[in-house]
Amino acid sequence: MDADLDLLLIAVFCTADDLLLAKPYNARRIVTDAEVVTLCVAQAIMGITSDPRFVAVAAKRLAHLFPRIPQRSGLYKRREALSDTIEALIDEFARHSPGYDDDVLLVDSTPIECARSRETVKRGGHSSLTDALTDAADYGYCASHSRHFYGFRLHALFACDGNPEHWR
Repeated sequence: MDADLDLLLIAVFCTADDLLLAKPYNARRIVTDAEVVTLCVAQAIMGITSDPRFVAVAAKRLAHLFPRIPQRSGLYKRREALSDTIEALIDEFARHSPGYDDDVLLVDSTPIECARSRETVKRGGHSSLTDALTDAADYGYCASHSRHFYGFRLHALFACDGNPEHWR
């Protein structure tokens, strides 16, 4: 996971550095605007909502990418000052993401369990329907129920105008 996070943060930094205008005062700073944007992305991806906790975790896990990480108050002030820039960069990153031009939006999904216990899954059956379900079903995690399940996901898809498109 760390290698994937590192690659993503490097790509975010390079893109942000290319898109942000070079400001004369930015060269004198210890942490550039592109680094602050990348740290904000890292904080969001790592799922850490607390700034003090993120600074502590980043000092350990991201020190090889960021030799200098600002303190909590400095990071907060720079993030607030760059909020419009961060929103513009989010829009730019979204434009390069697959599905940006899609007319359908995935809103939510809910698990449909086929079996709750591992023994039931392993036992299965001998009919062609059970074999087909066994090949199609998979293990997943439902955060709203805080448990793992074996089965399928029912996805709710909506058109961009907000009307229900269809259920899959």
